[in-house]
Amino acid sequence: MKQIKTTYLLIAMLLGALASCTKADETTVTLYDDAAITSFTLGNLNRYVDGVKSTFAGSDYLFHIDQVNRTIYNTDSLPLGTDITKVVCLISTYNNGSPFLVSEDGTYMTYYTGVDSVDFTTPRVFCVASSSNKGITDYTVKVNVHKKDPDAFEWQKMADVPVMTGLRALNFNNRIYVFGNEGGATKAYYTEDGHSWTPATLPALTDADAWGNAVANLDSLYIMDGAKIYRSADASTWVTDDSKLPDGITLEGLLGASSTEVYAIDTNGSLITKYCGGQLPLWIEAKDETESSFDALPTKDFTMVSYPLNLSDSTDYVLMAGNKQTGDAWSGQLWRRIVDYSETGIISLLEEYITTLIEGKDDYPEWIRKWTYVDRADDHRYELPALENIQLVRYDDVLLAFGGKDLNDTTVDALRTIYTSRDNGITWKTSTFSMPPTDGNATFNSAATSFSAVADGHYIWIVCAGTGEVWRGLLNRVAWEE
Repeated sequence: MKQIKTTYLLIAMLLGALASCTKADETTVTLYDDAAITSFTLGNLNRYVDGVKSTFAGSDYLFHIDQVNRTIYNTDSLPLGTDITKVVCLISTYNNGSPFLVSEDGTYMTYYTGVDSVDFTTPRVFCVASSSNKGITDYTVKVNVHKKDPDAFEWQKMADVPVMTGLRALNFNNRIYVFGNEGGATKAYYTEDGHSWTPATLPALTDADAWGNAVANLDSLYIMDGAKIYRSADASTWVTDDSKLPDGITLEGLLGASSTEVYAIDTNGSLITKYCGGQLPLWIEAKDETESSFDALPTKDFTMVSYPLNLSDSTDYVLMAGNKQTGDAWSGQLWRRIVDYSETGIISLLEEYITTLIEGKDDYPEWIRKWTYVDRADDHRYELPALENIQLVRYDDVLLAFGGKDLNDTTVDALRTIYTSRDNGITWKTSTFSMPPTDGNATFNSAATSFSAVADGHYIWIVCAGTGEVWRGLLNRVAWEE
């Protein structure tokens, strides 16, 4: 430290000399005691990916200056492969203070002009001297660089859930729930982190396959046992849901839910909707916007996903998928419903209409109960494939679909390909995401009799029937954004 103290002395002598010269020239110059860095910006940076060089502007990445702790750093890390061994930076100081770069061993420092490059592979110290020679401040600068590919998708094997012969995974109240057939009875388990599973309390169920009729909306879990539907706000205390069905309608099963509605299919093969808010215990028959009486509804492998519609507040986009056979060919079928549950939207009017319906004063309004068929291109390009046990999830602002074997193409490996849609289900393309790996400790794609998938915003969860395996997938970029 003797050398660096000598350098500080030289700075003081230099500033003193400047002050003397100013006095001799009889020019009034105001000198300031404060010494601070007010902005820090990187110049152009080189990036190397698989041996290929590219250049980008370092100024696109903002640096935060912590004046209390005297640290400078970028909260948004530079891309993987960025070369930070030779970096030019632009430093602005308060009231024309003088910036100096301290050597890596801390024994000397040099005046920094913004021309010479700096090696930032380790944090570097910059010193600022005030124009009056009375203030000297050190800052530690750290340049953060991603160590992983932001678009890499990684799977981690989590704790196994008890083995079930069929199951359904749900995301509810910051927990992942798994309902399934275990030993000839419907059981349920939940986890908050995937490291352990806790049995959930269920009502007295008589149907071993009631697990297939478990759904969750924003406020409650629902499960249908025979003709009876139970509802719970905590997966512990259950009450009977006494919502009234239209005359002549019997439910076949529950399909899914949005924030404020639950969806089912009746024994006639038609969709039916229950609004879950307020005091409106009534199911409403759905209306097909294309006037086809739901001829294009799936007949098996129903799956449903609901998510906020980006273009509107208090609005859900609901997408249902499944498979239907026509002749010898199977096709993936898609239907959508848009639900505006704002105070002035469809739900507020729905309450008014249901009130009149309960009083027997009006018929069902068609515009409230409409679903729209998502038609396919005539040349069948980019259509959703007919995958056995197909699953839909919303992740990283896109839709993902994956499933078992292709019902039309036996050459396609089961449980291996993920398809993605960036236009709310209209077109589908093969994704760069991969399914969980298969190795000595993982038998996902060979032993799983079926599986269920759900996303919680941060992760994708896959739970396998037949093995009890649980996999949790993460896109690096999503983790960094959180």
